Amino acid sequence: MKDERTEPKEMDTNQPKDPQQWDLDYSLEPFTGLTPEYMEMIIQFGFVTLFVASFPLAPLFALLNNIIEVRLDAKKFVTELRRPDTVRAKDIGK
Repeated sequence: MKDERTEPKEMDTNQPKDPQQWDLDYSLEPFTGLTPEYMEMIIQFGFVTLFVASFPLAPLFALLNNIIEVRLDAKKFVTELRRPDTVRAKDIGK
C-alpha cells in the first residue's frame, strides 16, 4: 500500500484558475477622459454664479457637493474604470 503523503500529487489542469488582476482590470469600463468631469464643474459654476444673488447659500452647497464629488470620483476611477492608455511623448515639453 502506497502512502499518499510521500507521493507527489498530480496537477489537475481542468480546474479553473483564479483570474489574473490584468484580466479583471480589462473587464472594467474604458477610460474616456476627464471632459465629463470638467463639464460638471463648469455647469455647477455657472448655476452658482447665476443664482448666488437669489440664494446666498449656493456657494456653500456647491463646496459641499464638490468635496463629496471628489471622493466619489476617486472611488470610481479606482474601482470602475480602466487605467488610461499611455501615450509616448517626444520630450518633456520644454
